Amino acid sequence: MSKLADKIKKATRISTGTLGFGSTKAATAATMVLAGIARDAKDAAEMAKRGADAVVVTGARPDAGKDLSDAIAGATIAGKADDEAKAYREGGFDFVVFDPNQASATALSDEKAGYVLMLPKDMDEADLRTLEAFQLDAIDVGAIDGTLTVRRQIELRRIFAMTRKPLWTRVKGDISGPELQALRDTNVVVVAAERAEDVERLRKTIDALPARVRRRDDDRPTPLVPRPTAGDGDEEDEE
Repeated sequence: MSKLADKIKKATRISTGTLGFGSTKAATAATMVLAGIARDAKDAAEMAKRGADAVVVTGARPDAGKDLSDAIAGATIAGKADDEAKAYREGGFDFVVFDPNQASATALSDEKAGYVLMLPKDMDEADLRTLEAFQLDAIDVGAIDGTLTVRRQIELRRIFAMTRKPLWTRVKGDISGPELQALRDTNVVVVAAERAEDVERLRKTIDALPARVRRRDDDRPTPLVPRPTAGDGDEEDEE
């Protein structure tokens, strides 16, 4: 499991509501993962300093991850060379971000690396369902621009229902706590920012969010329960 996947797993734990002296650190842990989108190692280090849990460096060399020890490091890759993900992992990166329309399958064969897929806009329902079988830490659904509408919430829930993968999105630094919580309720676990000052603002907003609680309408697979046949009902009437 990549460090990013482990971080996501911890962030999605449901609060047990422990009271008194038995309260644990898990009860107060951040319920979303904060990522910074950096241009270079210097930018990434500044984002980590301001509270980013993970940093993604665009256009980084495979060995540049060794200079990013202060946060979980990821890189956006082209995916053109064989074993490209492996080269980045061996170079110190925990995960890679890729475009499935451009990346070669042979570039993403390393089972030890973490993967974040940038979701194409033209994926239909059948394509989305196939993603459940892929080894993905998260799915990048793009940026949330403006108000989070109910329509957008429906779309995010649909993507999660089809893929069963944590969602990742880019947001503005001034997004409010209620808006961020609404995103969290639609299975968005990772929020990303492109500026260090936005990372700092988001860190405070995320840390102030209430703990996750179990909801009656949680998105979980519905068990297939056999329905009684007409014959079963007739037997009960006769008895």
